[in-house]
Amino acid sequence: MSANSNQRRSQVSDKTVSRNSQIIRKHVDGNVSRSEEFWFHDGSIVLIVGSIMFRVHQTVLAAHSEVFAGLFSLPQPAVTSKGQELIEGCHVVQLHDPQEDFIDLLKAIYRPGHLDQPPDNLEELLPWISGILRLSTKYLITSPRTRCITILKAKFPVTFDEYNTLHANPTRKHYKSDDVMRAARLAQECSIREILPYIFYGVARMGLARIVNDSQPSVDISWKDKAICLVGRERLRWAEMSLSHSFLFAFRPSPSCTTPQCAFARGPHKEWRILEAARAPNPLKAWTKWDAMNVCGECVTFAQKQHQAGREEVWGHLPVIFELPTWDKLVEKA
Repeated sequence: MSANSNQRRSQVSDKTVSRNSQIIRKHVDGNVSRSEEFWFHDGSIVLIVGSIMFRVHQTVLAAHSEVFAGLFSLPQPAVTSKGQELIEGCHVVQLHDPQEDFIDLLKAIYRPGHLDQPPDNLEELLPWISGILRLSTKYLITSPRTRCITILKAKFPVTFDEYNTLHANPTRKHYKSDDVMRAARLAQECSIREILPYIFYGVARMGLARIVNDSQPSVDISWKDKAICLVGRERLRWAEMSLSHSFLFAFRPSPSCTTPQCAFARGPHKEWRILEAARAPNPLKAWTKWDAMNVCGECVTFAQKQHQAGREEVWGHLPVIFELPTWDKLVEKA
């Protein structure tokens, strides 16, 4: 077992879990109710989370989680020990987690197909996935955590090809700014840093009034991260000018061009001015107004190659633009 696993197990056993007769008294008094969905008659342990009791299987939880495996391997107190009681012959453990999050986690553990049909809309997806992701991270439950990360990567790509696939989808829905902020906080909380470059790209492209809005501290990223995104916004403008759209800003005819007029074409400069006047830079977006350049086919082909190479280069620089480690290091730590 890794050092991190041992540390996490210790934290859970020392801080998160408690057994006491007060729990039983609450049960008797009716302040704690049984879960209708997760009360198995052959369960071997009762977990109390919030105001709900779950009778589940130690072996099932231990098979999924190093933390639970370590917790359940600790010596159990004798039934007659002072202050210790059983519920239907099962030891009682109290977990200090949000009860709705724990219900979602049990669904992911006990229902193998639960994570196979996530909501398509990001606004619905985030609350649906957040509890599972937080607790699978906390309790080192690999399978649901990995599946949750895969689901998030479908919304926030980590490769240039994935970006192109996402944006080529005609049914793709634009994300609300609040949801992008929530996704950033979730990624930071659960150490999914590889999706942060694209998320910060989205934040940097928001309206300035939205970025500096401070009315939702529980939703938004920190002011430090907002400052990084604002600086990144300026870097994206530079990247648009010098990399992805340099074929407009500083147009050069193709080396194989045979049309002298292309060297004096005004189309590229005009289109750059239109692009520059946009609310926010978007250097990753594929440009499609090739006819507006008013140059020959050879020059268009040459510009298209420059554009594609420039967009790829911007993608490669995206983490550094937002003060993050390189893509290789982000993916390596995933």
